[in-house]
Amino acid sequence: MTDHRILAAEMTSATLLTTLCLWAATQWAASMLGYQPALGTSWLEVVGIKIYAPWQLFSWWLSFGTQAPIVFARAGAVAAVGGLASGTIALGGAARRASRKKNPATTYGSARWADASDIKTANLFSDRGIILGLYDERYLRHDGPEHVLAVAPTRSGKGVGLVVPTLLSWTGSAVVHDIKGENWTLTSGWRSQFSRAVRFDPTDSSSSRFNPLLEVRKGQNEVRDVQNIADILVDPEGARERRDHWEKTAHALLTGTILHVLYAERDKTLERVATFLADPSRSILRTLKIMLSTNHLGTEDAPMVHPVIASIARELLNKSENERSGVV
Repeated sequence: MTDHRILAAEMTSATLLTTLCLWAATQWAASMLGYQPALGTSWLEVVGIKIYAPWQLFSWWLSFGTQAPIVFARAGAVAAVGGLASGTIALGGAARRASRKKNPATTYGSARWADASDIKTANLFSDRGIILGLYDERYLRHDGPEHVLAVAPTRSGKGVGLVVPTLLSWTGSAVVHDIKGENWTLTSGWRSQFSRAVRFDPTDSSSSRFNPLLEVRKGQNEVRDVQNIADILVDPEGARERRDHWEKTAHALLTGTILHVLYAERDKTLERVATFLADPSRSILRTLKIMLSTNHLGTEDAPMVHPVIASIARELLNKSENERSGVV
């Protein structure tokens, strides 16, 4: 039987039991009172016995309870037995249905610690992947496409317990944000045995280097690439919609200067961009005029200034001295 049919059967049984007990109490009270005419008209009469409606007990109790208290007390006890029995049936059925449910009620929450079956279901007993912890001397490892976030207080062992073991067992590529340098010290030797380990630290001249200007794709993508670099320098938070006039002008100046350095300077680095703009031997006006007169795209016979560089330099030259000084 389905749960709905079982519930219907339980409700029917409880209702019938309550009604029968109440009816029996009513008939017993009527017989003890001698079927007096004051009890009212009966429903029907069978073999000389008057049959009353089961709920008439309550009206009699109100009318004659003081005259026959013992009779009505006993009749009420019989009726109460039916109510208690019906309640027992209902509670028992509810408990039986709840025990058979695959997903029990979560009125007071469902959080709990995972057990072995939960861990197997989550496929955390894998032989590879990110190390998450230990369960009964077995490593818990995640090797799925989902993200993993470990939250714990400072000095609680996140690095030595999760990160370092993962880097010592993970054979795939990895990008590690290693502020303290501990992960590099502990794992780079082993990882160098099967891959190329690179340490990038702008504050250490012995580390690997990265020159973003060399990543600019010359041609139709060059302006877009240079603007991306300028975005990072002028607006590292990415609040482009909140830029004021000065930030927009600074962004344009950096775009033009980076393009000029890429086309006209031997040292194509951000350091050269800074020294080109801040050359103490010449004024900013002279610097802008150099950008405006340099042959970027043409030949010796037909020189040609880069149109974006020329536009930016001319825009700054046309500004007043006070406005220009607010940018450079």
